[in-house]
Amino acid sequence: MKKNLYITYILAAGFAFSSCKKTYLDTAPVLSVESSDAFSSPSRVNAAMIGLYDLMQPSQFTNHIFLTVDVKGGDQLIKSTGNYNRFVTEYQFTEIANGGSGALSFVFWKRAFEMISSCNQAIVNLPKSPIAEDVKTDYLAEARTLRAWANHQLVRLYAQPYSVSPDGLGIPKVDKPLKAEDPTPARSSVKEIYAFMLEDLKFAEQNLKKSRTNAFRITINAVYALQARLYLDMGNWAEASNYAKKARVGYPLDPAATLLNGFVDKTPEWIWGLDYRTDDNTSFLMLASFQEPYDIGYSTFRASKSFFALFADNDIRKKQFYVNLDKVETTVGDALQRDDVVATKDGYLMNKFYYRSTLDLDMPMIRSAEMYLIEAEAESELNNDAAAQTALFEVQKRAITGAVKSTNTGEALKTEIENERRKELHGEGFRFFDIIRRKKTLVRTAADHWRPITQASGNGRNILPIPQREIDISHLEQNPAYK
Repeated sequence: MKKNLYITYILAAGFAFSSCKKTYLDTAPVLSVESSDAFSSPSRVNAAMIGLYDLMQPSQFTNHIFLTVDVKGGDQLIKSTGNYNRFVTEYQFTEIANGGSGALSFVFWKRAFEMISSCNQAIVNLPKSPIAEDVKTDYLAEARTLRAWANHQLVRLYAQPYSVSPDGLGIPKVDKPLKAEDPTPARSSVKEIYAFMLEDLKFAEQNLKKSRTNAFRITINAVYALQARLYLDMGNWAEASNYAKKARVGYPLDPAATLLNGFVDKTPEWIWGLDYRTDDNTSFLMLASFQEPYDIGYSTFRASKSFFALFADNDIRKKQFYVNLDKVETTVGDALQRDDVVATKDGYLMNKFYYRSTLDLDMPMIRSAEMYLIEAEAESELNNDAAAQTALFEVQKRAITGAVKSTNTGEALKTEIENERRKELHGEGFRFFDIIRRKKTLVRTAADHWRPITQASGNGRNILPIPQREIDISHLEQNPAYK
């Protein structure tokens, strides 16, 4: 038995599904039954599908992917001291293949393949389950969408971007449950993995029920949005714009003041989010814990000085850095009171995400603002500057008092859109991915960072190492920078 092989063993073990939230189940957790039994009754099927989302929520997975992507990207940084040694390796780009089971490069690999495993078990077992045919098809579409999401995390973390090396090494394509004795799939190309993800999402587009409205589960708009992201990565600008427009229908941008409400409660702008509850959360390891300014959680992330300088005084998002001066570094108090900014020796305190003691901190996965910005970027790449300006203005006029539609064109417009993504989406897990997919050089200066870095497009350190334990057992090819 290949007990340490995270591609094969976890998929073969038959314990693919996470335990589900106390509020959804009063039965034994799905983790305690064989995967086929998890689909033996309607209630167990529903529990198994909810369990897929539970797999996204543990500490050191989705939350920490977001944090890793932001701490690498230059607009944010980890404190130089008093940082509990969390995200220091990632910030410095000093990951190693044999970093151990606590290394995020190991955890991301393991967690994502656990999720792919569970999705594959669902895809195999749903057709045999005792539920109505239309529900089976709907759930299959949901499982395939979540499988695509997990593959997207992996391929962006462990492979060079599609725009940089479409034929380069991607990740193993695992499209079915594997037995322990099955050979380990080799790494497919990046292009093949994107085709696989799109195949799943196209199935979902055709088969997911359009009546779904729960933003904490996959809806048709989330399917559209995930396709918009893939097409953006691929440089298929026409389809990126098309799907971004479809994704935001029915999800209007929130009023400007909502941008100061803490980003931990679902709003009408959220196309998809993760639902954390007071009895089901990851406490100090949640995204808001690292970004909050009051030293209640980890409170170790800071905004760089040059990033803060992007925000004009008439931009309400500048107040996402304002804090309650009476409560800094002592107690949370009225955390959303916003008196003024605080610059520390490492950078500015941040107050976009509200870390409240109840810990029921929902997490935005997709917002309609992102879709407007995808549309703007794609249209600018198509040289449809007027359409790009219009999409960009929707985001700007919501946030900036007296905003005027841009008259920039060409490269100046592209830069303006890039900076708008930085301002609107900071802390939500985009910045470093945006740098490398656009084939830019990462430049972190000593004026902003205690660890300055200049790292060109295609640099081997732009991606993570395949965990050495995986290499030793499955003999996958390692990423070149870590050989």
